[in-house]
Amino acid sequence: MMPIAVAIAGFSLSLLAPLLADVRSAAAREAAEYVMRKFGREVTQETVETLAKRLEKLAVTHGDEVFQAARKVGPRALTVAESAGKEATMAYRLMAKHGDAAVAWVVSRPSAMRLVARFGEEAGEVMVKHPGIAEPMIEALGKPAVTALREVGPQNARRLAMLVEDGSLAAIGRSPEVLGVVGRYGDRAMDFIWRNKGSLTVATALTAFLVSPEPFIDGAKNLADVAGQSVVRPLVETPGRVLGAIATTIPWYGWVASLGGLGGLWLLLRQRRRRPVPRPA
Repeated sequence: MMPIAVAIAGFSLSLLAPLLADVRSAAAREAAEYVMRKFGREVTQETVETLAKRLEKLAVTHGDEVFQAARKVGPRALTVAESAGKEATMAYRLMAKHGDAAVAWVVSRPSAMRLVARFGEEAGEVMVKHPGIAEPMIEALGKPAVTALREVGPQNARRLAMLVEDGSLAAIGRSPEVLGVVGRYGDRAMDFIWRNKGSLTVATALTAFLVSPEPFIDGAKNLADVAGQSVVRPLVETPGRVLGAIATTIPWYGWVASLGGLGGLWLLLRQRRRRPVPRPA
């Protein structure tokens, strides 16, 4: 049965292929006509026919996003995509979604496209969403920064960038995990971290937050209380720990010898006090 099914599928595709080619050719021509009307001044050495053929050929390699990218950006889309090299398909996708913003902040910037190559299309989306902020953060923190920036708005993206720049995020520590919380809870988490960046530098408070962030974000738990306990508890426990440490470092026979010596000294002093003082003749 399998060979028959494969043969039927292959036959069906052979019938559909010309139809799909005709559809793509028609879409390429429509896109070329639109580009010529809207961006005519930028198209100096092209006709509708030649541009349509270029678009159709590119679409075979990179997908139908080529047509939408050309409609939004114009003939420049073809040039900047070519400069993206292996990431040209990604470049067309970004331009099809975001138009000129994708060109300005991602596709025309080799450094940004290298980040797209490393971390995927989502990195490009984030760089368009947070222009000028996302790229250095992704460069410094990698995929966790992409995840966090994807879920926050402009204000919290700026806050996060400030925490990175002034060293506050490094002072908190465990940055990938902190960014992971932002990636899960979005602006709510970032609001909380911004308000509590000082308390989060206490290791016990940070651990409690990372283990179960939602109660702190919702206000059911107070992070300051956790941070305070980590300071008070050592002060209370320190005397006992010191005495315990002394007790464990001195062996039992040392204690016995010390007590015996003190007892003997006490008896000697007592006998001297009782001994009568001779009177002068």
